[in-house]
Parts: sequence; structure tokens; C-alpha cells
Amino acid sequence: MLIPLVTTAAITILAPQEATGNSRPRLTPQQEALAAAVSPQRAEEHLRTLTQAPHMAGTPADKETALYVQRVLDEAGFDTRLEEYLVYLPSPVEVRLELTHPAPAELDLRERPFPWQADTLEQFPEFMTFNGYSASGVVDAEVVYAFYGQKADFDWLDSQGVDVTGKICLIRYGRVFRGLKVREAAARGAAGVLLYSEPDDDGYPNGDVYPGGPFRPRSGVQRGSIMYISEIVGDPLTPGVAATADAARLTREEASWLPDIPCVPISWGNALRIFEAMGGKNVPAPWQGGCPTTYHTGPGPVQVKMTVEMDEQLRPVWNVIGSLRTERTSDKYVLVGNHRDAWVYGAIDPSSGTAASLEAMRSLGQLVAEGWHPRVEIRYASWDAEEQGLIGSTEHAEQHRDDLQRNCLAYFNCDSAVSGPDFSASSTPELVDILTYVAARTTTHDGQARILERWAPDGAPPPVGNLGSGSDYTAFLCHLGIPALNVSSGGGHGLYHSMFDNFEAVATHIDPGFEIHAAMARFLALAVHHFADAPVPPIDLAAIGPYLEQYARALAGLQKAELDPLLAAVQRFREAAEGTRAGEDEMIAMHGAFLDETGLAGRTWYRNLLVAPGRDLGYGATVMPGIAEALEDADPARVRLEVARVIARIDAATAILSK
Repeated sequence: MLIPLVTTAAITILAPQEATGNSRPRLTPQQEALAAAVSPQRAEEHLRTLTQAPHMAGTPADKETALYVQRVLDEAGFDTRLEEYLVYLPSPVEVRLELTHPAPAELDLRERPFPWQADTLEQFPEFMTFNGYSASGVVDAEVVYAFYGQKADFDWLDSQGVDVTGKICLIRYGRVFRGLKVREAAARGAAGVLLYSEPDDDGYPNGDVYPGGPFRPRSGVQRGSIMYISEIVGDPLTPGVAATADAARLTREEASWLPDIPCVPISWGNALRIFEAMGGKNVPAPWQGGCPTTYHTGPGPVQVKMTVEMDEQLRPVWNVIGSLRTERTSDKYVLVGNHRDAWVYGAIDPSSGTAASLEAMRSLGQLVAEGWHPRVEIRYASWDAEEQGLIGSTEHAEQHRDDLQRNCLAYFNCDSAVSGPDFSASSTPELVDILTYVAARTTTHDGQARILERWAPDGAPPPVGNLGSGSDYTAFLCHLGIPALNVSSGGGHGLYHSMFDNFEAVATHIDPGFEIHAAMARFLALAVHHFADAPVPPIDLAAIGPYLEQYARALAGLQKAELDPLLAAVQRFREAAEGTRAGEDEMIAMHGAFLDETGLAGRTWYRNLLVAPGRDLGYGATVMPGIAEALEDADPARVRLEVARVIARIDAATAILSK
């Protein structure tokens, strides 16, 4: 999964007050049977099997995990198929980092396994630490520390007379997507980037480090893709079309969403070696971190040589698609998914989500075998190559666009389901009621409460985050306009995208009895059952209007002449949505009405005019992004154009509901 440990705060959607509270509704006999069928032992078995070996996308071990998922779904009664794409997936040939001045030394980029580990990277030397889609190159230059690598950070360096042109920028992970740090550094003239994991963010200041606890040890490295996902996701050489073997492809040079400077992820132990030799100005207090030395800006006297050689190959990746239906099931469906590929073992990210969702699917399959007939089809997808840029799900969405926009009612995502005991969710507004309905009926991992009681204590509305990007819901929501939700159970850790995110870490530190996995499986099973069993899809169209009004009013800078027509359009929509008895086809068509085929300015793949990832965040959502970005750019003519575009889309949706 792409979501980082340190993020910009989520925008909050508040669920309707009447949907909350600490009451404990009784489950129907069928819901009780479904919840009782979930087994923590089976979830543990899934996780153990999926994490036996590193399984980066496009490798033989990755395909083995696909075949395992397919077998589990087959046994649960699903009709399954493998779906193969041929995607641009470079792999490292050589990644090196050397101190060249003042004291030459080779820096060891490997994560250091512990002697007692049976499954270490010593068995898999090809799994070196690298950033996906880094440019190849050799750079020998002075180093400048650029904090989190955001525009404001580079502006501060400029104000201090620190020039990054031709330099290597040392940047800490967090706050924004890693690829946008590289994009900003390149725009400022930097020749290369080193991304390091700051101990203050996920290391020893937060708790015991692995293996004594779940936080990042000295040699821990966060791998990750650096494709500019706020511009596009999916296979970077086939934008907008599926990456089949015969697809027309761009060259790498034509794909402007790929970086053109090399980037290497490093541990805080290696960052410390560089910080200790750096001169320049003392940094302000917020820039100082947990490495035991004083941080300076540079440049010099330290100089490093970074070498990155990537093989630039196309590689096959494999989605697993399963369908659960009976003779009474309609052609409409709810799609449930999680990715399967990992940077190394991927026990939390993504396999905890796969373990929980597979157990949910097995329980639903058992219910069908006992005579239940879901009213709509239940589809399950195990996506590949998510870590490189949401590739498997995006290629599927691009290839099956017509079917999805005709029949898919909603997409449920369950990525990195378990990293702690604290339930959280993000959603489009019309699915918030589903979250509260199911949270009020799902028992917590310790059996002492319902999830809703802890997620939203004292009857408060639960905080539901907006969806931007960062996982496999992106193509369905932002490209196809399909409502979506994402659920997980979290907690602090520093294992993200490292070799230490393994089965032993989860079984020892995160979820020893696998009861949190079972709770997440129960939640997902009950959510899918509720959706697939309801006589009318539980999609609350009336929740969209207040959401749009809230964010329209929050668009600071809109003039009254622009805001009033927008609010009037929202009001027309509210009246139509609150009075509608829309059927499934009207619901699907209404969501499609929010799309504009020309897309957002500068990033045309994103077609949903109501929501997209922030162009300078990568993950966090921006509501009515075209308007927000035109305001940010202080472009009055474009503001008027974007307001008109959004009004036209809202009115088109209103017209569908008013028929």
C-alpha cells in the first residue's frame, strides 16, 4: 500500500447523527452465522502462506501468491480467473552509495537481518533497497538537507541562500507522497535524491525497535514507488488503456510522470553518517530530528556518489478475479479488493488485508453453500503491482471500463487491514451509512464492545476520511466515478515497506492471536452481506449534497458571483437526491455524471470533478479539485471555467435523479 506513516490530516466526513450511538443492534440469524464462521486461525494460515518469501510484483513468488489466492477462492465457491498484464516494471541491477569526501567510504544499503530469523533477505539478494521508477544514473555531488522536500522547505532554503542546483538532496519521508518530493527536488535543479526514514517519525523515539518492538531499527529502509501518482496511476507507459501485450506504449522519456533523476531510499543509520559530515547552517528546530547529531543544511563538505542502474523491462503481473453468485443473483455487483504484491514479505502491507478479506470471502461462500442467495453479485479482486503505482487495479479498470460503469455499484477496499487495534475508515459520503451500520454490529477483537463504540465513543459521529489516492480504490473512484470505501485497523509502527514487515513481527507485536484480523474479516463480511442482501442498494445519495455544500463553502477565494451559482446547483441536487427513489441504473448513471472526459487541468487521467488526490499531496483528497487548484494558482479565468464545469456535472447528475 502507498499510504505513508506520516500524512497530511484527512478531511473529515461526519456521518449522520442518527446513524451513530452506542446501542448494540441485534444481528439477524444469518448475520450471526456469518460472523461466527470467521476464524482467526484461518486468517493466520493465510498470512503465514502469503509471507513465506519476498514477492515483489512480476516475480515468480508473486505469481505463486496469486495461485494461492485463486485456490482459496475456488474452495470457497467462487468462479475465478487469472488476469495478466504486461507492464513497465524496472528492477534494480545496481544500487550503490559512497561517501567520496571528506572521508571515502562505502555505505551498506542492505537492511540487516537478525541471526535468529529463518526468512531473511540473505536468501534473496536480488531484493535490494530501491525506489520504484527511479531514473538510472551516477551522481557525485555535495548534499543539501531539504527536510520533507515540500515547496515550502525548498523556499526556506532559497531564503537562506542555499542552492540545490546540481546537488543531492537528503529528504526525510512523510507529509506528502515520496514521488512528489523527487518531483520538487528535480524542479529546483537537484541532480539526485536520498530519501531516509527519520527516527522521530517511526523509529526509537516512538517505542522499542524491531525485533524488540514494532518500530524501525537503525538499518530499516522504506522502499516505495516514486511515480508521480497525483498525475496518473497504473502502468506508466499505457495511460488510459490496458497494458495488454499488444498495447501501444509510450517511451519512458514521453512519460512525464516518471522522474528523470536517480533516487535511493536509505536508513537513518546511513543518514546519520551523512549528517555527521555536513556543514552549512544550523537548521531551525522543527527540521532537527532524532539522529544523534546536529542537523545542518549543507552543502558540503560532505559529498556522496550515488549509482542507480535499472533494467527497464516489461514484466507480467497477475490479478485474481473471483465471482460469487447464484441463479437468483443480478448482473449488478459489489467489488471487493486488496493488492497482493509486496516490497518484501509484506505481512501488514498488504497481506493482513488479503488474509482478512479472504476469510471474509470464505465465510460468505459458506453462507451461499448453505442456501443464501445474494441479490447482487459479489466480486473479489486480488490486485497485483499496487506498490509500483496501483497498476493491477488500474489496468483492470481501464480494460473493463464499460462493464464497471454499467454494473459496478460500489468498490470496497481492505488494504493493510491490521497494524494495530484502532479501527479507521475512509469513504465517499454515500457509503458512510454502511460503515456505521456494520460498525454497530461488529464485535471488537477483544469481544468487549462493538467497533462503533470505540471508533465513535459517547455517540459522536465517527470520523470518516475522504478518499484521495494511495490504494486500489483510486481508479474506480477518480477515473470511473464509482463510490468506494477503505477500512483498516491501525496502530503505530515502523515496519512499513521494509523487510521487517514479516509474519513474525505481526504474530509477536501486532496481533498475536490474530483476533484483530478476525474482527476485520467479520466487518468486511458483514458489510458485503449487508450490501448484497439489501432489496435496494444501501447507497445514501442524500448524503452527497451536504458534503458538496460543506466543501463548496470551504473554497476560500470564491467570489459571491461564483459561489452562489455553485451553491444553487448543489441545492438543486440536494432536493432531487432527497426525493429520489432511484434504481440501480440511475444510481450508476448519476455517479458517472460527475465525470468529465477531458479530465483535470494538467492531469487528464483524473476525470472525477468532485474529488482527486491533491496535486501536491499525492495521497490526501482535494474536493472539487479543479476549482481548488485554479484558486491556488490565482487564475480567475480558470476559476470561472472550473466552477462552470462543476455546475454542469452537478446539474447532469440532478437531471438523472429528477427523471
